[in-house]
Amino acid sequence: MKIVQSVGIRSLAVSFPHTIRTNQYWQQKFPELFQVNPRQRRVKLSEASKAFESVAFESVESSATANGIDLWLQELTTYLADPFRGSVNRHVVSEGESSLLLECQAAQDAIRAANLSPDQIDLALVSSLFPDTVGTGLATQLAERLGLTCPAWNLESTCASALIALHTAQAFLQTGTYRHILIVASHLGSQAVNETDTLSLSMGDGAGAMVVSSDRPNRGFMSTKIVPTTATIGAYIHGLAIDAQGNPRFQTSTGDNASSLGETAVDRVRQCCLTAVKEAGVSLDQIHCFAFNTPTAWYASVCAKALGIDPAKVIDLYPLYANLGPVFPIANLYHAAMQGKIRDNDLVLVYANGAAATAAAIVMRWGDVGLGARIPPALNISQDNSQSNSQDNFQSNSQDNSQNKLQGIAQLENLIPLEKQIEKQILPLPIEQSVALFAEASIKQRLETADLDDRYRILVAYLQDWLANSQQITPSNISDRDCLATLLDSLMAIVFRHRIETDLQIRVPMENFFGENTIQHLAEFLLARLAVAKVINHNALENAIGNVLENAITGNSHSQLNREIISL
Repeated sequence: MKIVQSVGIRSLAVSFPHTIRTNQYWQQKFPELFQVNPRQRRVKLSEASKAFESVAFESVESSATANGIDLWLQELTTYLADPFRGSVNRHVVSEGESSLLLECQAAQDAIRAANLSPDQIDLALVSSLFPDTVGTGLATQLAERLGLTCPAWNLESTCASALIALHTAQAFLQTGTYRHILIVASHLGSQAVNETDTLSLSMGDGAGAMVVSSDRPNRGFMSTKIVPTTATIGAYIHGLAIDAQGNPRFQTSTGDNASSLGETAVDRVRQCCLTAVKEAGVSLDQIHCFAFNTPTAWYASVCAKALGIDPAKVIDLYPLYANLGPVFPIANLYHAAMQGKIRDNDLVLVYANGAAATAAAIVMRWGDVGLGARIPPALNISQDNSQSNSQDNFQSNSQDNSQNKLQGIAQLENLIPLEKQIEKQILPLPIEQSVALFAEASIKQRLETADLDDRYRILVAYLQDWLANSQQITPSNISDRDCLATLLDSLMAIVFRHRIETDLQIRVPMENFFGENTIQHLAEFLLARLAVAKVINHNALENAIGNVLENAITGNSHSQLNREIISL
C-alpha cells in the first residue's frame, strides 16, 4: 500500500436548474405577504433605519474581537428593511428536473474534467440535502447512472457535508486505499420549505461535484479543522409533507433554537479558520481567496469581519443563488477558478458551517484543477460584468455594492433591482409626530424606579415602540393583545430578543416570541423574570456583605470590604 503525501482537488463541476426564481414570484403569487395592514400607518424609512442601527449597538468593538452575536446582528441590520432579507435570485428545479439529475450532470462533468473514465473512480461519496425522494440516500442510484463499478455511499453533515467528504477522501487517498474519489453534493432547498414561509425566500437548488486525487508536492490540502455544532440542535425542525402531486417530501422550518445560528456563527468561524491557518503554518494575510458558505446575504461579511480579513478576498455567491447548503464549497471554488480568482500555487481557505452537525475549515494550496464545461447562466452574466471590474463578484462591505454587482443580472433577466423592490414594499409616508427611538433613562432604570402599577404600562410601551420601528408603523397601531408571530419573522425575533436581553439584563427563551404569545404575555413574563432577578441579586448582595463583614471583624481590612462590594 503506497502512502501518498499530497492530496488535492483534481476537478470541479456544477449543475444548476434552468429556472431562475426572482422576488417577483412571491410578490405575484403571495401579495398578502407584502401588503401593509390598512390600520398600520407607515413611518419614515429613515426613522426605521435609525431604530435598526440601534440594534447594531452603540459601541461595537473592532471586528476581529467583537462579541459574536453583536457582530452578526450588526451585519444583519443592513437587510432588516428589505422584506426579502437580501435574497435576489435562486435557481429552482422544474418539471423533469431532480436532485439525482443535477448530481449526475455535475458528476459526469467532474469526471471528464479530471480526464478520467467512470471505471477509474474508486469511491463515490454523495451528500443530498433535501432530495426529492424520501428514504435512504441515492448514492447507489447515482453510481448506476454514471456507470461506476466502485462502492458509493451517502455522507451527511448538513451544510458542511462537502468539506467532511473532502476530509474523508483525503484520509483514504493518503493511505493508498483509493486513487480517485468522486464527491457529489446537492441541495433542493426550494422543495423543502413551504412557499409562504419566509425561509423559502433564501432557498436555492443546485449540485456540485469534484474528483480528489494525489497531487504534486507542496500542493493540495494543508490542514483541516472540524468542530461539532451541537449548540444549534433545534435551530431547524424537519418533518414530512405531501406536495401538490401527492408525493411525500421533506419539509423544514426554523425551530425554537434558531437564535443559536447567529449566537455561534462568529465563534465557529474563528475557531475553525484560525486553527486551520495555524496548523497549515501560514497566516490569514497570506490567503488569496476565502470561500465561506453563505446561508444568508450577510454571512460572508460576518465571516470577513470576524477574522479581520480583506472583504475583497471573499467570494460571495448568495446574490446569484441564495442558500445552496453543502453545494457552496464546490460552487465557490468553481466560480473563483473559472474567473481567475484562484491560480496555481494560491492559498485558499474554505469554510462551511452545518447546523446541528459540524463546522469545518480546510486550507489548501491550489494546483492543476480541471473545470467542468457546464457554465451556469449566472457565471456568464457575472463574467460580462467582471471585464470592467475584476472584483465585482467578491463580497463588499455595503448593500449598495452588492446591488451594483447584480445590476447586469437585473437587466438581462428583466428583474426589478433590489433597491426598487425595497422602495416598492416600504413607502415612506409622513406622520405628524416622530416615533421616539431612545429614552432619556434606560428601560431597566425606569422600571426599577417606577411604581408597581406603572411597570406594566412602561414595559408594554417599550415593546410597542421597538416593534413599531421594526414594522415602520406608529406604536398606536400595535396592541398588547397582538400576537408576536404576526409581527416578527424568525430573524426579527432574534434581533428583538437580543435587544431585550441587552436592555433588561435577563435571559429570554425564544419560545416567548412564537406560537400564541402576545405582547401582554411577553411583558408579564419579563416583569416576573425581573422580579426574580431582583430578589436573587438582593439576597446575593446581603450574603456577600455579611461574609465580608464577618471577615472584617476577624481581621480583614476595610478596603477588602469595599473591593468585595464593588465587585458585585
